[in-house]
Amino acid sequence: MVRVVTTIASVGFLAAAAPAAAQPGDPVAGRALAIELCGTCHLVPGSLRPVPDGVPSFAAIARKWTDAEELADRLILPPHPVMPPPPLTNRQRRDVAAWILSLRE
Repeated sequence: MVRVVTTIASVGFLAAAAPAAAQPGDPVAGRALAIELCGTCHLVPGSLRPVPDGVPSFAAIARKWTDAEELADRLILPPHPVMPPPPLTNRQRRDVAAWILSLRE
């Protein structure tokens, strides 16, 4: 009986945890965040704002990445010393990653 209860509890826990990890990002919300927080340095498609030399555009970043979760995790790790970690929640990171990957050609 204990074994059955433990198995049912384990399955219930896994079922409850799975949807939270698998939630896709919202590319519309991600674009708005990218413009607000990242558009000063990274080129946003359709923007005429000048950006610093050597900073990859969002389109270039989209060509480099294929996995949304890996990209979302990478957003909080500064790739170089002059880029501060963006103040993004987990949901916002997924949104920005979804928008960036929507730019893939």
